[in-house]
Amino acid sequence: MLARIALLLPLGLLPWLVLAQTPVPPEVDRALHARVTEFLQYHVDGNFRKAYEMVAADTQDDYFNTGKVQIKGFTIDAVTYSDNFTKAAVTATMSRMMNVAGADFPVTMPSVTTWKIENGKWVWYKNVVHSTDTPFGPFALPAAAGAKPLENTEVALPKDFSDKTIADAARSILQQVSVDRNDVVLATDKASEEKVVLHNGMTGSVKVEVTAPEIPGFTATAEQPTIRAAGDLAVLLRYEPGDHTAPKEPVSVQLTVQPINQSFRIRVNFAGPAPK
Repeated sequence: MLARIALLLPLGLLPWLVLAQTPVPPEVDRALHARVTEFLQYHVDGNFRKAYEMVAADTQDDYFNTGKVQIKGFTIDAVTYSDNFTKAAVTATMSRMMNVAGADFPVTMPSVTTWKIENGKWVWYKNVVHSTDTPFGPFALPAAAGAKPLENTEVALPKDFSDKTIADAARSILQQVSVDRNDVVLATDKASEEKVVLHNGMTGSVKVEVTAPEIPGFTATAEQPTIRAAGDLAVLLRYEPGDHTAPKEPVSVQLTVQPINQSFRIRVNFAGPAPK
């Protein structure tokens, strides 16, 4: 039956059929996972010298001369084998800290590393098809999620993996959280209240921290500490006159969004009664 089906298939699909019929040898899979885990753990520890020893001979100069990425953690998600189980593309989720506009925030993204057997051991090597700068590319951006595999079963990745690419992606994350305005005016001759609305366009919830100066009669409070995904949150700014002097100069209220560590400054102006 298999032979009859094979006659109906293009010759280029036969290796895929054979690979689909051949289970991955358990000892091969265990050895690869152990080597990948060891290699990535060295990048968590910042021990790049030990990681260098696990790099293929034809890639060692490239690894030595390019920047090293220290990651915070990782999980191995999937493995695609090729060349009779002597090569593999390993997809892993990795986390690291990114600095954008002077603020550090955590980034977790999928990344692909390529491996081959050399002298009986799995070693990381740089696939020229990927043209990446680091063992992690340094990260496969979300745009790559829908990319189709190449004919040699390697995973298709974006062409540009520069720091600018990742910084642009990080900025796009920051732009998903916004405020509807940055200035409010409160009256000083009567109780007055205004609100600033934060919008969270991200796919997960974020927390909001409100920092305001201590001024008699003035309060700045968030309706709740968390904004759900695609949700809004109002920060109430209120002033009540009393036995105290109202501020003559504007004050600033800072809204900090975690875990992306993004800050918004709200300028609060105090206006007295209009002259008659």
